[in-house]
Amino acid sequence: MKLLRWIVLPPLVILAMAIAVANRSSVTFSLDPFDAETPALGFDVPLFLIILVSVLLGILIGGMGAWAQARRKRLAREPKAHLAADEPAERLPAIQG
Repeated sequence: MKLLRWIVLPPLVILAMAIAVANRSSVTFSLDPFDAETPALGFDVPLFLIILVSVLLGILIGGMGAWAQARRKRLAREPKAHLAADEPAERLPAIQG
């Protein structure tokens, strides 16, 4: 797995750097779908910033999803010891006099 990481990561980093250098021009990032000319909420940011932030958000959301799935699988595999502690103790027979 480490070898695969060393084979895949360097080309991806080089590609990301090439995209950042090639897309330095400023674009309007608009959150107003109705008015493209004068958006109510818009920011002038470099295009590479939008691309890199989008990629990082995708990695973050994917990582949280993988973590949640692994946690759910781990909890399903573990013995139900925590349930045994919640069960009431055996009742003693009543003392009849």
